[in-house]
Amino acid sequence: MKTYKKFMDALAFVEKLVLVASTLLILVLTVGNVFSRKVIHQSWSFTEELVVAVFVLITLMAAALACREGELVSLTLVTDNLPKGLRKPSMIIITVLSIIFTCILFKYGMDKVITQMANGKRTFVLNWPEWIFWSFVPIGSGCMVLHFLEYCIDFCCRREEDKK
Repeated sequence: MKTYKKFMDALAFVEKLVLVASTLLILVLTVGNVFSRKVIHQSWSFTEELVVAVFVLITLMAAALACREGELVSLTLVTDNLPKGLRKPSMIIITVLSIIFTCILFKYGMDKVITQMANGKRTFVLNWPEWIFWSFVPIGSGCMVLHFLEYCIDFCCRREEDKK
């Protein structure tokens, strides 16, 4: 269990680094593009392509980190009012349903990545392979599954006084 927790802590650290770097990238690109348009009167056409793709990455990574804290797992209005004996089973059911949804997202993301790789489709402005940007979906989904499991295990294993 300690090895698993160390792995999950390392994964969360990497996710946080990706979030910081991605947010800084979007900030630099957006501010740079505005500056370029207003001062130099030249627009950076590639910024829209990159910013949209990086927003997808940020959204999925932030959702994965929210799963780690249990913020995406359930609506606590329902689970907090359940009898103590039903809280763990409801958490397990919620986790299973969340993982099913996330696995579907992962599957469709991988299908899209494989299709893009097979077609060799490229982005319009940067002329980069589109599968690079679509790979953010299965990566984020995989992280979400791991964090859903982590939160469920933590919830089911901790003592009652820790839950409050």
